Parts: sequence; C-alpha cells; structure tokens
Amino acid sequence: MKKTFAAALAFLMTLSMVSCGNFGRPDPKTVIRKNGDDDSSRTSLYDELFPTDEEESSQPEKEEISDSNDTKKTIQTVVHNMTLEEKVGQLFFVRADALETGYENKVVNDDSIGGVTYVDDMMIKALGKYHVGGVILMEKNIVDEDKLTELTDKLQKNSGFPMFIGIEELGGDYAPIANNMNFDVPLFDNMNEVGKTATANNAKKVGKSIGKYLISYGINIDFAPVADVSLDKDKVKDTSFAADAEMVASMVEAEIDGLHEAGVMTAVKHFPGYGDKTTDKKTVPENGFLWDNIMESSGLAFTGSLEKTDMLMVGHIMLPAVSDDGLPASMSQQIIQKKIREELGYRGVIITDAMSAKCITENYVKREVAVNAIIAGADMILMPYDLDEAFDSVLKAVEDGEISEIRINQSVERILTLKAKRGLFDVEEAEKELSLKALNNADTTSD
Repeated sequence: MKKTFAAALAFLMTLSMVSCGNFGRPDPKTVIRKNGDDDSSRTSLYDELFPTDEEESSQPEKEEISDSNDTKKTIQTVVHNMTLEEKVGQLFFVRADALETGYENKVVNDDSIGGVTYVDDMMIKALGKYHVGGVILMEKNIVDEDKLTELTDKLQKNSGFPMFIGIEELGGDYAPIANNMNFDVPLFDNMNEVGKTATANNAKKVGKSIGKYLISYGINIDFAPVADVSLDKDKVKDTSFAADAEMVASMVEAEIDGLHEAGVMTAVKHFPGYGDKTTDKKTVPENGFLWDNIMESSGLAFTGSLEKTDMLMVGHIMLPAVSDDGLPASMSQQIIQKKIREELGYRGVIITDAMSAKCITENYVKREVAVNAIIAGADMILMPYDLDEAFDSVLKAVEDGEISEIRINQSVERILTLKAKRGLFDVEEAEKELSLKALNNADTTSD
C-alpha cells in the first residue's frame, strides 16, 4: 500500500520549518538520523564540510547548454504547437502525492501521513492529464536509494515534457535524504552553523556535496538556498546563514555555485525575506518598511543571486508600504512585475512559495490564488492545495479572457528555456519532431 495512515512519531511533529517552504516530514516508517549520532560508516561532518582543495578541484563541472537565438526560436515554436492544457500544466510544481488522484487533499498536504513511493497507473494517468512542469518530493516519498531513483526515473519517463524534480534539501534538520539512514550521504549542520564559519566557500562545498547526491538520484532542483536574513544575531534561525545581509548574500551565491557545479538547479527563497517570521499561522506575515529600506536590508541578500539562480521563490509576505493591492508578494503584480521584473531586471523563472501554506488557505479562496499569482507575473505555482481545482481555474481564466494566452506563453517559454539550458529539454530533438510534423502535415494537405 502506498498510503499509510499511521501517525508520525510525536517528536517529529516539532520539526516544522519557519517558512511556507515546509516540504515535509518523514514517513512514519523512515529511519531518521540526526547530527551527533554515532555512525562510523558515515564520512565525518568536518571532513565533508571542509574537504581539501585537491578533493574539491577533482570534481568535474557540469556543462551548460547555451541559450542561443536558435534555441529561443525553437522553444517559441514548441510552445506555439502545445495545447492550452499542456501549457497550463507546465505552470504547476506539485507534490508527488497530488498525482495520486485517489488521495483526498488533506492526505496529499499532510506530511505526517505516508505518501507515494512508486509510480502507479493512476499517477501515469494524472501526468497525462495535468502535464505538470515539476514534482517536489517530501520525506514521506523517500524510502531508500533504489526506490527513490526508480521513482524519479518513472516520473520522467511518463511525462510528456521533461520535468523539474525537486526537493528541499537544506542540510541539518532540513534534509529529507541525508536524515534517512537508508542513504549513504553526508549530513551537514544547519545553515546557521555554516554561517558561523564566515567563509562563503564552505557554503559552496555544502551545495556541491548535496548537489552531487541529489543529481545521482534523478533530482535536478533543490529549493535552496534560503536568503532570509535573521533578525536576531544571537539566535539565527536554523535555515538561515546569518543576521547580516552581506554575509547571507555571499553564502547564498556560493551555495548556488556549488549546486550548479554538481548539475543541480536552485530556487533562492523567500523574496524579499521572511526574517524570523513564520507563515504557518492564520495570518500572513508583514513587513511594513518602504521598498528602499527593504532592499537595503533583507533584499540585499537576494540581489546578487538574481544573476545566478535558476528560480526565484517569492514569499507570502505583505508589503503594505510598497503595494496597495492587499495581496502578499506572491500574488502581487506590483511586487512581481513592477519590482522584480522591471526594477530589479530579473528574467528567470519566478515561482511562488507553497500555495498550500496555512497563511494562504486560511485567508484566500483556494481556486483563485493560482490565477492571482499568474496575473501578477509568477511563472510557476508551487504545491497548490488542490491540483485539479487550481488547474481548472487557470484554464478557465484563459478561456474566459481573464488571463491572455500570450501571458501563459511567456511563462512556458521561460520554463522550457530553463529546462533546455540545464539539459532537461532536448532542443535538437524538438526541432526534428517539429520538422517531421510539418512534413506530415504537408503530405496530408497535398493528398
């Protein structure tokens, strides 16, 4: 059985993330390890965190595919030939459990309940219906190395378009793979401990080490690094590097470099920063500062990474002194389009924070949030509470003219361009298929 109704161990319930990026607790059957466990079979934390220069330089770097005009033209042609359903599907980055359409939404979004660990016929059918752009794996989806590799492989093979397959593997307490005893991978300290070293190269080494094992299991994007700047220098939160924006910025950029060298994409989060605020409450957190003040403080940790990161995750945070639309940044056109796109000049993929977050589901109509985010300029919707409802609402918004198909095309082009750039989407193969299709159409017309 893929669905397990046993409750998670009580102490695991306390390990919740401080942001909406709470990407899961382990399956109740998963064996967990923590820093400090006596396990002589593991590489020591110190050696793995601070390898010698020889060890570091011996690792091959992944080759990046160029973003040429020919590639852009081909992608535009591919998008033109996609159905509206295929295009809309690319905008969603969903939990693996959301594809098991027999699950109730409360089960899909409950990380204390066991989840899918292999691809069955129901999931294959869902992939053919929703055409999702990405799937995120939670601890409850992870059993061991062989099953994880098989899961990612079957997901890709049954998808019409190559998918982003992601995870939130931050290190320390927030590493669903490294905290599973069935995996022979290094377990690092929390990022605040890495930040204490005040050496950006250590963040790079962490990123490269994590990236090496992620890519070996078929995971191509890590929802990291966290660029949130803690507000208390004496008590920096576990997932953040520091309480100093410049220090955080250097660590974030370095970790991106490390993940990229291992061939793994990144999603810097949660713009413009949660600080130490939480988003698992009934109210949306708020930052009342003016835009210039935000950019001089927490925003500074993000700006340098915008040229490097593959995705930028926008947080569910109210900015009343910046935007008067009454919406969190993740759904605000004034933030996403005016500030991020136009003022900061970011041209990469913008993804929302998890739309299943309590601060969103308690305050907004679930079927409207995906539409709002896309209108605002977001390219991808992360973890909608109800995939079917969110998919249908966006599809209907396009059909009714609330969202133009040109707007959808812009996001799909960014998504496929990133997939091509990172070697997921084969542009040459796409060109061949388009040429063959055109030839077949010409033969049909002549007949």
